Amino acid sequence: MMRKIRRLPLVLAFAVALILSAALAQHTALGSALHSSQHQTQSVSDFDNSGVQHDRPQDLLAFRVAEATQKASQTQTAEAVAIDTEAQQPPNFVVILVDDSGLMDFSAFGGEARTPNLDQLVQDGTWFNNFHTSPVCAPSRAMLVTGSDSHLTGVANLPEMLPEGYADQPGYAGELNESVTTVATRLKAAGYETYATGKWHLGHSETNLPTAQGFDHSFILGGSGANNYDTRGYVPMKPEAHWYRDGEETDLPQDFYSSKDYIESTIAFHESQSDPNAPFFSYIAFQAIHAPIQAPERFVEPYREVYTAGWDALRQQRYEKAKDLGIIPADAALNDIFPQFRQWEEISPGLRAEYVTDMAVTAGMLEAMDFYIGEYIQYLKDSGRFDNTVFFITSDNGPDGANYKVSLAQIWQRMMGYHKDPDRVGEADYYGDIGPEFAAALSSPFSFFKYYTGEGGVRTPLIVSGPSIPQGRTSDVFCFVTDVVPTMLDLAGLPTPSSEEAVPITGKSLLGHIQDPEVSVYAEDEGVGLEAANSAAYFLGDYKIVKNNIPLGDNTWHLHDLKTDPGETRDLAEQEPERFQAMVAAYDAYAQKVGVIEMPEGYSAEGEVTRKSVMYLLKQYGPFALIPLFLLLLGVLWRWRRQAKGRQHSQVKA
Repeated sequence: MMRKIRRLPLVLAFAVALILSAALAQHTALGSALHSSQHQTQSVSDFDNSGVQHDRPQDLLAFRVAEATQKASQTQTAEAVAIDTEAQQPPNFVVILVDDSGLMDFSAFGGEARTPNLDQLVQDGTWFNNFHTSPVCAPSRAMLVTGSDSHLTGVANLPEMLPEGYADQPGYAGELNESVTTVATRLKAAGYETYATGKWHLGHSETNLPTAQGFDHSFILGGSGANNYDTRGYVPMKPEAHWYRDGEETDLPQDFYSSKDYIESTIAFHESQSDPNAPFFSYIAFQAIHAPIQAPERFVEPYREVYTAGWDALRQQRYEKAKDLGIIPADAALNDIFPQFRQWEEISPGLRAEYVTDMAVTAGMLEAMDFYIGEYIQYLKDSGRFDNTVFFITSDNGPDGANYKVSLAQIWQRMMGYHKDPDRVGEADYYGDIGPEFAAALSSPFSFFKYYTGEGGVRTPLIVSGPSIPQGRTSDVFCFVTDVVPTMLDLAGLPTPSSEEAVPITGKSLLGHIQDPEVSVYAEDEGVGLEAANSAAYFLGDYKIVKNNIPLGDNTWHLHDLKTDPGETRDLAEQEPERFQAMVAAYDAYAQKVGVIEMPEGYSAEGEVTRKSVMYLLKQYGPFALIPLFLLLLGVLWRWRRQAKGRQHSQVKA
């Protein structure tokens, strides 16, 4: 109680802001924090790499045996037997999930942040630049660990973004249902040791936590986001976060930093591995670069002046780099800037400086994540596990374009002890965000960002790197987040699960394409549907229909040829009406099959988060929020009584 009383001045200010901003709640998003601490960077130039470009085998196991036989001819018999045994060993798997990262954020793809460890994995593997996810995090995570469409898993949308009553609908509970089978469960049954660290966001109950979903050991953040140094939340509706270790809620160590501790916990799991010869599956889901964006100060300093030219310049710069790298055609157009966006020059110098600092922390957070990935790679090398490990690295969706620099959110941040001092970015209390304009710039050359099914919200990098994966190859074949699980099962030599399962795998294996780039993942007549937060898309060959929700979208279907127009600048619906109508019908069939439920009119994901945050604050601080209204009422009554006495006095004198 005393703590709330000490916060009374801020609460009074909050109450006034709450009253003024409630009407804007449907179009405002809350939450996000930034920060820093210290650690050194690492460059990895010593990855084991024979430099040999392997032929593409039709059978992976046959290839590995043949490779071992070839090496055996150059060594003694005993060594040949050892190599052959190693070749028969199922591969280890490491799945690394970055949060809210766009296609071009890693330095190998033109990003500003230095990510040498990820860059080396790119060089040693295959990069898929036409890989797609959900536009929001939890559905992507559900599909990544199951291989099934998010609606079938029970995670069609985020609970935080659902209107009242929708979480009771089939597929919309926001947690893995009891019928779904994770890849960890499948691999564990095949003798794998399985670990999960990082952001989970697939349910908090005993049946939803990793230990109930096939993972032997886990250390996870249960919810959608949190401070990277302590248990504070990042939006008013989630003021405190919860971590779990092996299914039990746990406290954080005093020197906790998310990227560091997730890697340290993963290594500790390896060290306690019950069978050191067993293959392993390690799932590492970083908080980087989800709000609150935070990084040790040493990683932030190199980027202090990188973003001073503003979001328009960055947007153009990434567009040019995308053409130079062959990510988009040289004649591909860049989409127009949204009319709701501000011009860099029209905002105040102070606000520009704040954005520049926030972007520096974003780049620093990516570099910090890469540094700790490097430590994990070095551990795998030192322990003899690296050479037989296949890495999958991707992001859950595009950059976060929510606007957290609004008065109501900033008052709540102050109440939680956050600050905006650019000279103190190394503290856990620093809170910042990049905003919609910089999110659009990071999404360039694509349109839209997180929450939307425009390419900027759903096209993210996928890196596959490891033994027998072609090195230095870039693939532009269409693939989807559900394809990772069947690819892993294929590489492990496990049978394809039955389509008659209660929740069947809907993805396709990438292995055929990895072995032969002329082989597509999906047939020409085989489409892929996608829906989340009332935005939707359907992919068929090079074409895509897309419907983006408000406030930036118009809730109308559009048709695009992604091969020639990846920026989605030209709507072909009127030019190709037959194709357009056929794809809309195909999407409708998909939506009916998986159980898509339309959101109510006027719904927006960001607006729903804001509404729930406002309702939480009213419930939490309602009595204090009424104080200024009570004082105002007392003032009105006092003035009314004074005026009444004045009138009575005048009447007596008369």
